[in-house]
Amino acid sequence: MEKYETKTYKDVFYFKYNEMAETVEEAKQQADVVRRAINQPGIHKFLNDNSNIHSVAKPEVNEVWSELMSWVSDNVEKNATVAPNVALKMQLNRLSKKAGTYERVRAFTTLEDALQFMDIPEMKI
Repeated sequence: MEKYETKTYKDVFYFKYNEMAETVEEAKQQADVVRRAINQPGIHKFLNDNSNIHSVAKPEVNEVWSELMSWVSDNVEKNATVAPNVALKMQLNRLSKKAGTYERVRAFTTLEDALQFMDIPEMKI
């Protein structure tokens, strides 16, 4: 199985993490995939599916993803994350509310709910 999968549908770039990046170089390569896709004309939303991730990233890998998510928030209209559990979903949504971005940045525990938020409930993964 690949470490990640991607798909573009309408104005959404979908990135599904199947296995956490182990090194900074690997994380940077994956972040570049996301940046290139979001920079494509017509892409206005990012759907990050972390439902298969059940481990914590190394701090240096986490830093790469933190930088990427900051960049993403400046370059998309909507951003949804599918979290692997309710606790993480709640934490991400608290952060979004505190930052005043809840209308455009949210976390969910089901792909179906995230697709609804992204206005593409018909998308097939």
